[in-house]
Amino acid sequence: MTQNPVVPENLPKKSRTKATTGSLDSEALAQRRRKAPLVGRVLRILLGLVLTAYVTPVYFQVPLRVAAGAWLLVLGLVGIYSLINIVVSRRIVAFGPYLGAIVANGLLVGLYVAGGSGLPILGHGNGQLAAVTFFGVSLIVAGVHAAPGCEVMAIPGLLFRQHTELACLIFSPLDRLERKWRGKSGV
Repeated sequence: MTQNPVVPENLPKKSRTKATTGSLDSEALAQRRRKAPLVGRVLRILLGLVLTAYVTPVYFQVPLRVAAGAWLLVLGLVGIYSLINIVVSRRIVAFGPYLGAIVANGLLVGLYVAGGSGLPILGHGNGQLAAVTFFGVSLIVAGVHAAPGCEVMAIPGLLFRQHTELACLIFSPLDRLERKWRGKSGV
């Protein structure tokens, strides 16, 4: 009597598992790992909604010139962060994840600070309004699309359909802690 080798086809249906019948797609597994965990996503969305609710009434109180200037700056930020996305994703300039995050967030902080000055394009509140608007919308986009890492790169990540591997100074440590906690509790 010869015995059949133990392969998934020779096992009874009850003893087969999804692991033996399905194919392992390493890219799908990597994408699943790269998504922001649930608590981090919720916190991003909540903070984004708070910032957006905070800044929306300001648009109705400032002159139209300031509101339009702020939205033009937001569009400019989308363009600048798209360029950063291209540079980082194609490794044109070698940024470490934290250095890249400092540069990306430094740009937004610089715009906010310049908004308090009397500069022609950025000043008189334009930069501040644009920075808070862009950050709030980016947080919402990052939370909804489970974009890991730097939130200011969420809109370009959505446009280019790839997430840039820049760490977030606030949420990356929280995401790491949540992944570690979920790994230990088996959730």
